[in-house]
Amino acid sequence: MRTTVNQRGGLDTPGLVRGHARWARALTCLLMLAVSPGARAQQDPEDMDIPASEQEETVATPAPTDTDATPPWKTRFGMRLVAGAPEGLGIAAIIHPRRWARAHVGATRNNLGFGARGGLSLIPLELIISPVLELEYGYYFNADYEKLLTQLHGQPTTPATGIREVGYHQVSGSVGLEFSPTRYVTFFGGVGISYWLIEVRNARDFILEATDDPELTARPLNIGLSSPVAKLGLLIYFN
Repeated sequence: MRTTVNQRGGLDTPGLVRGHARWARALTCLLMLAVSPGARAQQDPEDMDIPASEQEETVATPAPTDTDATPPWKTRFGMRLVAGAPEGLGIAAIIHPRRWARAHVGATRNNLGFGARGGLSLIPLELIISPVLELEYGYYFNADYEKLLTQLHGQPTTPATGIREVGYHQVSGSVGLEFSPTRYVTFFGGVGISYWLIEVRNARDFILEATDDPELTARPLNIGLSSPVAKLGLLIYFN
């Protein structure tokens, strides 16, 4: 490095000046590199020349749950206890596959004999006290003929000697209300009409009740009649 004396008496060191200039430029570059990432981070992503697919990642969020929505229905099972006329006392298993539909099947006993009974209940509105429509079918085996005649006539009747037991079908429809104070218990009641179809296999002995003709012959006889229906009952659910 060459040193000269300037007119003011000082030292003229051009090499030293050029060295200082190079160090200044290097420091400036380092500062720019240090500041550059932060500056780029503060830039608006829309102003940066970055592909749209890399600017923002879409994060899927689950749809909010509606707490007021009715939960999905699950099939329910239980038992049914009923007392009524002319049905008598009955017990049945129930299955409730839909909110608006319920089915039952079981056994029944009235003052005429034993039988089997099944039916379908329709619940158009689900309320604390709900309306219900019921359709039922039952078959009673070997009903006591003497008691049957007494019930039909409304007064004691002496049966024919050859008739001891008869069977009959019963179809009924009723409307009513049911009350569900808890999930597992439901009380119900209803009124309606019932149609009876009585099978008299030995019709000759049946007709001899009204005639003394020993030559009388007859084929099996079916007798149809209707009567009112009234019942009260209890449903017990297991789930």
